[in-house]
Amino acid sequence: MPKIGARRRSLLRLGAALGVAAALAAGLTVPSTSIRPPRARAAVNPINHIVFIQKENRSFDHYFGRFPGVNGSTTFDCYHLNDPSIVDTASLLAAPDPMPQDVAHANSTFYKAYHDGKMDGFCHENGAITPGGQDIADTQFRETGIPNYWAYARTYGLGDKMFASWRGASFANNVFAVAAQTGRYSPSLNRRAIYGNPNDPTPGTATTWGCDNGEGTFVDMMNLKGGLSQVFPCYTFDSIPKLLERHGHTWGYYSDPKDTQWVHSGIAAIRNLRCADTDTPPCTDANPEWDNHIHMGRDLVPDALSGNLPDVTWFLPKQNEHPPKSACAGENATVEAINAIMSGPDWKHTAIVIWWDEWGGFHDHAKPPTAIGKDDGIRGINKLVSYGFRVPLLVISPWVKKGSSPAGGLAPSGHGYVSSKFYSMASVARFVEWAFGMPDINAADDLTNYVSREPKPGNLSDFFDITDATPQHGKLLLDQRDCTALSPAQRAYIATWNPD
Repeated sequence: MPKIGARRRSLLRLGAALGVAAALAAGLTVPSTSIRPPRARAAVNPINHIVFIQKENRSFDHYFGRFPGVNGSTTFDCYHLNDPSIVDTASLLAAPDPMPQDVAHANSTFYKAYHDGKMDGFCHENGAITPGGQDIADTQFRETGIPNYWAYARTYGLGDKMFASWRGASFANNVFAVAAQTGRYSPSLNRRAIYGNPNDPTPGTATTWGCDNGEGTFVDMMNLKGGLSQVFPCYTFDSIPKLLERHGHTWGYYSDPKDTQWVHSGIAAIRNLRCADTDTPPCTDANPEWDNHIHMGRDLVPDALSGNLPDVTWFLPKQNEHPPKSACAGENATVEAINAIMSGPDWKHTAIVIWWDEWGGFHDHAKPPTAIGKDDGIRGINKLVSYGFRVPLLVISPWVKKGSSPAGGLAPSGHGYVSSKFYSMASVARFVEWAFGMPDINAADDLTNYVSREPKPGNLSDFFDITDATPQHGKLLLDQRDCTALSPAQRAYIATWNPD
């Protein structure tokens, strides 16, 4: 696919600016977000490349509960089914890798683990207990299990207050990460929000969630009062890629649309990204604009090394850590990408953000806050949709603050910074808007949509120190590890699974 050079970026920025101005001069209607006031941007902001690396199905305590200086836990509670007043407390044992099986993580499973805010029901999730009697939902990695993730955390930035925006399986959080909503702020949807994963009756469509799902596909949507209805999973609300285009910035999505992890792309559910102008869902017509932004995952490394990544990149690697896919293999895919970015010409001006979309059934001790939000006094939808359990968040850049976390371990230099600001999937949008000085898209990234007593998602600026002309950190090039191979049973399971 054609690469994106500096000259093309400049032309796109100029074209976008002239496009909005010309449209206004001609009296044409442009999206309201195009003319919303821009966010404040530092006079000198060295970050002009952002790479989001998207991972799957791990909780914060599961990966980083033992990390020094964070709000983590090394124990878990489990209530007795026959007498919930009796609660056993035990240590989180070392997590096996790869996992012997997947653990349930649907919306109904959230409430089973949440247990009215007691956070002691992870042991009762479907799949939590193996046939051999091991409670894998209440397990935890040590540093030796994911040493490179810990090395990044010890050197750069780790967030210990990042909550999924949806309390269920992946689809809503995947859409949230590219649009800062799932319909809650869309008048055309009567402000309904995604409440589940798409149900596609067409055989052989396990790699698709979005506008090119088969005919007859539906996804549950919840209205402001908590009632359910169904729609085809293809949405017309605004998105961060479209915001970038309007303001002259480039974007790209790196993944393999033919692999099962592609269901987590999010952008495939945004109609004006996925569908040609003359096409109607289910969208099957050729769309050159879509093709120009979608790159195979294997192209990320050469594009990073040659300085041809767009301004904002989403990377969804095949090894996404969704059990029983291994954390080790997923970490290797992350290391390969980050080594290439650090070795390329744009590293000095890049921020890498790694996030996991939901908890995957694994224990976390931190009770999620309750969303409230301004919605004409009707709050049923907020309390039923948000928030999910905590997920890990890593921020890697030369410009990340130096913190008090000792380097030690496998990190050769620096001090990792732990940010305890509240973050959600809306923080993805807010970070892009802050870094490039763009307006919000009037969704969960707009802080006026929150009431004063609820937490408001940060824009990740807390991680950065851009007041000094000198970067805080150098490169951290790491080695990939030898990983335990999946068993025949695990490979067979993945071949037929529902990759939620």
